[in-house]
Amino acid sequence: MEEKRKHHRGRKRKGSVLSSVILVVAVAVFIFSAYKLISIYSEYHKGDREYENIVEDAIEIQMPQGEETEQAEEEQKPKVHASLKVDFEKLKKTNKDIVAWIQFDEPERISYPVVKGADNDKYLKTTVEGKQNSAGAIFMDANNSGEFGDRNTFIYGHNMKNGSMFGQLRKFKTKDYYEQNPYFYIYTPDGKEVKYQIFAVCIVEDTSRSYTRFYNSDEEYLDYLKYIKSIARYDTGVELTTESKIISLSTCTNVSETQRLLVHGVKIGETIVGE
Repeated sequence: MEEKRKHHRGRKRKGSVLSSVILVVAVAVFIFSAYKLISIYSEYHKGDREYENIVEDAIEIQMPQGEETEQAEEEQKPKVHASLKVDFEKLKKTNKDIVAWIQFDEPERISYPVVKGADNDKYLKTTVEGKQNSAGAIFMDANNSGEFGDRNTFIYGHNMKNGSMFGQLRKFKTKDYYEQNPYFYIYTPDGKEVKYQIFAVCIVEDTSRSYTRFYNSDEEYLDYLKYIKSIARYDTGVELTTESKIISLSTCTNVSETQRLLVHGVKIGETIVGE
């Protein structure tokens, strides 16, 4: 009988030790996970703050004449487009790689400087101010001219979990959102505001033909445009020709490492800011 009691007490002690070990491991995992989560969101905040400071320092919003600064409260009233006066001299002092500014009226969070590095790796995890951050920067493909003279200019940005950078492009997956917000704008150092209309939104693999940058003939370019429209999530009805100059905005989908979201826009006009 005594032997059985000793055996039972031994089993209880072993069970107690095992439970304690499991508890310690669980607490350690929780603390580590909390630390990583706090670190991630701290990095997000630092990245957001950097770009907010750049906007405050180098951007002046110019509402159309006769329009109030704030929008009317009626939900049905379309949002008025406010042009940006971009101080590229200040921006160039921050980073000489800045070649443009991209802006959406909606989602209005997309309003960033565009940089162009010597390769497509530098700005994946480096901000415009040269700081290491997972948000990186919005950057033009290193193989493009930098002056939007190519038939197709690619611009990349991360799909951040907090919605920053190109995280808001996901909204264009639905046709209803596109129909309410079909335009975006590029500002260039020569004072131009260039207007683009979205003509296709596609989910593709990173090896897709969609990433073809240059074309040997008009026929090859038209074939490319036809292909893009054929794989689009919905028909926008936008017509394109061999004279069309397009921008392809690229971000990941966070579904798989190789899947990408592409939002293609075609140039439909340009103005000089302030005129």
